[in-house]
Amino acid sequence: MRRDTRARGLRALLVGALLSLPGVAAAGGVLGLSFDSSDRYGESFSFVADAEDGTYVTVNLSVTNIGPGSRTGICRATVLRPGKAAWAPQTRVGAKEWSYTATTDTLKVGTCLARASDTGLTVDAALDNGRVTLEYARKPEPWSPDGSVVEEGKDRYRHEVLVAGSPVKVTLQVPKTEAVTLSGGGYADHSRSTVAPAKLAKRWVRFRAIKGPPYAVVLGREGQGGDYAPVYVWEDKGAAKLLESFTLTQTGEKAKSTWRAELTDRDGKPAVTLKGTSLLQRSAPVESLGVLSGLVRPMVGSPVTYLLRGVMERPGKAPVDGLMEVTLEGE
Repeated sequence: MRRDTRARGLRALLVGALLSLPGVAAAGGVLGLSFDSSDRYGESFSFVADAEDGTYVTVNLSVTNIGPGSRTGICRATVLRPGKAAWAPQTRVGAKEWSYTATTDTLKVGTCLARASDTGLTVDAALDNGRVTLEYARKPEPWSPDGSVVEEGKDRYRHEVLVAGSPVKVTLQVPKTEAVTLSGGGYADHSRSTVAPAKLAKRWVRFRAIKGPPYAVVLGREGQGGDYAPVYVWEDKGAAKLLESFTLTQTGEKAKSTWRAELTDRDGKPAVTLKGTSLLQRSAPVESLGVLSGLVRPMVGSPVTYLLRGVMERPGKAPVDGLMEVTLEGE
């Protein structure tokens, strides 16, 4: 019995490691999947809400061949409420328990679903006797700046933004509590990869100002070989501005950390500064396995993600508050 319990725990932590990687419209519509038989295949839709009361919510719907089994569907939610314990339920289902319906552009994974329409986007996750529903006022309009495709031999990773910023209604029922309705800002993206997660990146930095206007998205990836792509900043309207590279500075350690990122433009001049102001969560699912981490690390690496509230600064412009993320391959 203890062996079964440990196996279930190991699978759950493996799932957590996969989903901590940086959560591509395919067949059928915005939420369609492009399934691949590669044992490194993973495809993920990430939906984020930042409520006016400080509550942070994310729902992730994924399909992957990594880990036990193949064509595995995963639904995971994270709810961080000010002054309260985190709620992070998840479920893992077989190939017959997830589906995509092109006529309604609906992706279902177990008891979770996402549906896109001409008027908006709805995400619903019923997990562990609780429920999260996100209703976006804006419809998905996918875009991918240059550099959003990363190639590793015959394998590739691609990322696209579905909703850069939108008003969102959050209906939240944490187990053993009454349902509450919140308002705030929302973001959504989509990634697809056959690159081994451990080889995909050395570091990522992200910033999302989603309670706008103004809205903003910053994304930066440093490859294992020291290359930088994609690196860009998008603000409110028009195309994203491509940047050259970034540096990261950590102050403090682990759960007492804060971060600063400096991004430069194609001429090597300062373009964007991101400053973490308060740490919301440090996630290190593989690290938490201790001696068992050696069983998982060859497949997914050892990602560590810091989620912070932060501020974006640009020369000659007013600062913008938002959410900052830093992901490291090992620490």
